Amino acid sequence: MVLPLSKIALAIQGAKAVKEMRKYVETAVQSAIGKMNLVSRAEYEEQNKQLRQLREKIETLEQSAAQTQQQTKNKT
Repeated sequence: MVLPLSKIALAIQGAKAVKEMRKYVETAVQSAIGKMNLVSRAEYEEQNKQLRQLREKIETLEQSAAQTQQQTKNKT
């Protein structure tokens, strides 16, 4: 089966249009991702680690405050 040149030309134009559309979509997606406030996995892990440490410090301070409060009540 031999395709006429007009159909081949039309197929080539279609392929070019698909290629251009793909470039446009990739650019739009990259732009959208660039506008998002994303962090890397390493940054997330570091922030999560710092948050755990702060929670531990808060718990320690709360326990210390509760002990001090109890001691004050016992003295009165």
